[in-house]
Amino acid sequence: MSIVMCRMNHSLVFLLACFSVVLTVEPTSAADLEMVDGYGNVTGFVDVSRKGLTVIENTGDRFFYQRARQYDLPGGRYLGFYNLTLNRIIRFPRSGHGPVERADLNTPYPQFVPATVSVRPIGSGRGFAPYLDAWLAPPLGPPPIGLSPYPAIVPYGGGPYVSGYYSSGTTLSVGPISPSIGLTSPHPISRFSNIRPQSTVIESRIVDEGNLPPVEIEFLNTHNETLIVTLTDARHPGREPQYRIEPGGSQRVRLPRDAGQVRIDLYQTIDLLGNAVQRESRVAIAPEVRYEVVVHRMRIQSIAIDRTGTSPNEIEDVNMQGVGVGRFVLPPGDQLVSGQIDVFATAAGAANPGSVAPIVPTP
Repeated sequence: MSIVMCRMNHSLVFLLACFSVVLTVEPTSAADLEMVDGYGNVTGFVDVSRKGLTVIENTGDRFFYQRARQYDLPGGRYLGFYNLTLNRIIRFPRSGHGPVERADLNTPYPQFVPATVSVRPIGSGRGFAPYLDAWLAPPLGPPPIGLSPYPAIVPYGGGPYVSGYYSSGTTLSVGPISPSIGLTSPHPISRFSNIRPQSTVIESRIVDEGNLPPVEIEFLNTHNETLIVTLTDARHPGREPQYRIEPGGSQRVRLPRDAGQVRIDLYQTIDLLGNAVQRESRVAIAPEVRYEVVVHRMRIQSIAIDRTGTSPNEIEDVNMQGVGVGRFVLPPGDQLVSGQIDVFATAAGAANPGSVAPIVPTP
């Protein structure tokens, strides 16, 4: 009886020893990478498989991210994975060593931002290497009818499509998940047929188109009072020539004209194969208003009369004041042509005399 009990005890010890070895080895063999924060602390582990990866945090939370190759960084330096429950995309460095990026699709404007952790292989592990062939292999065919491998994404203002590439690896070309198109869409969604490449402006500049030939404008005074015409040029602030035009008189001026500007935008588009294609777009910008005309009419403010009789002139002095008539602008660019302008009639027709300060004579 004692021999039997001894054998049973030895068997039990052996089984417990084997079981303890299994418990000790399991966490290490199941995890392929570890997550490390900015202070070097291990915050969790990553278990990798052909279908995707499982993130195991130190808190005990586990999240499975299925492989989502359409979120790969063009060129394959970063690989994309998607979690339906969290509606989140994460990107891991293909090497299995480096910072992690994430994008939450529930936000109004989803974009990739650096995560708070980096990853590295555990010990001498190979990281993602054993799974890269399966992850990067071309798709064998369209997904089964009624089951799309990735969520259909609706861009702002557009229809549903399987989300495509993004601009410069930062801004996603995706919007919120469509409530009517999900993982169980009744219609098959091709992996590539509806992808819309996203373009990014990588350079923008504005170039002057030069000058048009100058024009000659004749300012006419058809009023019965002397006019003071002030011409302002937006190209040369502070340079405001004034012209005194007597009743029935005129003044000729020669005015340069602008041809406008052109905005040149250089776009970069990532095509469906991940190639960067650049194209240039030119948008004409109409010339802006350059000249403004301000008109005053001169009126008698006061008269100095000699009451002593000692002066040879009874009226010794007459003070004049410029009263605002109005202001108007000249057409820009090629809309300004040579010709005559009745400055009093045009300024009065603008109906804005209150915008013109009076000209007060200095003592």
